[in-house]
Amino acid sequence: MNVRMVVEVGMLLAALGFGAFAFIRWRRNGIRILDGLGLRGGRAALADFLAGLLIAGVAMVGIFLIESGLSGIRASHDHAVSSAFLLFRQASGMLLTALKEELLMRGLLLSGLVLALRGRLAWAVALSAASFGLIHLCNPGASAMSVFGNALGGLIYGMAFVSSRQLWLSFGLHFGWNFAQGPLIGFPVSGLPAGGLQRLADLGPAWLTGGAYGPEAGLIGICFRFVIIALVVLYLRSRPPWMGRMTGMAGPP
Repeated sequence: MNVRMVVEVGMLLAALGFGAFAFIRWRRNGIRILDGLGLRGGRAALADFLAGLLIAGVAMVGIFLIESGLSGIRASHDHAVSSAFLLFRQASGMLLTALKEELLMRGLLLSGLVLALRGRLAWAVALSAASFGLIHLCNPGASAMSVFGNALGGLIYGMAFVSSRQLWLSFGLHFGWNFAQGPLIGFPVSGLPAGGLQRLADLGPAWLTGGAYGPEAGLIGICFRFVIIALVVLYLRSRPPWMGRMTGMAGPP
């Protein structure tokens, strides 16, 4: 068993363990499992998911434009890597992957941490974000900057989850970031090639663009993580009353 598998299995067991703890507490308090996991459907769920897609997509386009403007990358449209059929397959796979990771890292791990830490949301979100960064440590080309960038992603998704009390916003942000980053624009996704409607040549420096790992490992991508945080807060504070506006990190049930 290699190091990556050990890390992934360990994180899976931690998520399942904290999730089981959350399940027991929810059952004692008469809370439905779907409500605890943040999987309640309806118009609000769709609005949150679409908002996450839009915020992540806008951020990724911003990263592309700035890196192109600084000559950190060069785009070629002569030979697109992805076809329409491949895009559909990639979208389906990334949807399932993002949903799986959000259920494990936010629905189970973060919910359990919130309860185990007796409502200390900042600590729970920080620990789950650090865990999310560390599980990417074994990806190709990973570095201290990539771990920090992925941990910021975990911070964003955790904040979105505990603030909206639903999984859909973090799900949309997660999927939107990955799909726009790889299959649409052509960046690597956490060290892994993911096709693209154009070919991107990374001209570096890697500390600025992220190099072969992708924007998460570069200064520009990391800065845009904070842009996403600001946009998520703005969205949550401007939601219509029927969706519930954010007044702070309320936390899951």
